[in-house]
Amino acid sequence: IRVVPDELREVIHDTKLPAQEKAKAVQKHSINMISNLLENPSAENIREVKKGVAEVVDLILTDDDTSYYLMNITSHDFYTYTHSVNVGFLAVSLSKALFRKSSAHDMHELGAGFFLHDLGKVYVDPAIINKPGVLTDEEMEQMRQHPVMGHKILLDTNQLTNECKKIVMQHHERFNGGGYPKKLKGEEIHLYGRICSIADVYDALTSDRPYRRKMDSFRALKLMKEEMLEHFQKDLFEQFVLLFSRP
Repeated sequence: IRVVPDELREVIHDTKLPAQEKAKAVQKHSINMISNLLENPSAENIREVKKGVAEVVDLILTDDDTSYYLMNITSHDFYTYTHSVNVGFLAVSLSKALFRKSSAHDMHELGAGFFLHDLGKVYVDPAIINKPGVLTDEEMEQMRQHPVMGHKILLDTNQLTNECKKIVMQHHERFNGGGYPKKLKGEEIHLYGRICSIADVYDALTSDRPYRRKMDSFRALKLMKEEMLEHFQKDLFEQFVLLFSRP
């Protein structure tokens, strides 16, 4: 089975497809791609997925209309593969806005890091990921291992670039030091980790979870601003909010 569906490349390069339809198709095939990868995160499959992600990244960088719709597609589930793709779209879009005038960032590797940020969840018991109630301390401890496990998969498969390393390890760190696994704070967290954490929390709030209904975009951003702002770098969050207005 091909990890990256041929249809993904086809829709990306289809110049006649309206932006909204293209976004839906790109999301669907991206989800299939990440879902295939999570079933077998081998070195070869990770390499293939990085190529597929690079094409999605190029689309986001060059097609403002389609990337607007990609950011605003609402998902109804919080499966790891759906969430991985949504965070990929959101974090690449934020990086595009932040790094537009800079050539110092490898957007393909950044994209790979964002799309693979939760790779370590393949080692977390699905019953814990899908549990409808509050996690016990032991379950929480297992869940909090997923950044370290993701780092290990990339290391073992020889796919650990600097960008992937920072994102996979640091997307649950928080600007005020309240995150995990290392309780880093402020500038100790790499910029790429800070970007991913915003996209990660936003997608969690705007997706249905086993224990609560999803919020709409406005409510999620409002909650992040009013109750969680110390978790994020303020100017990055402000830039993120701006992404939701039409290009």
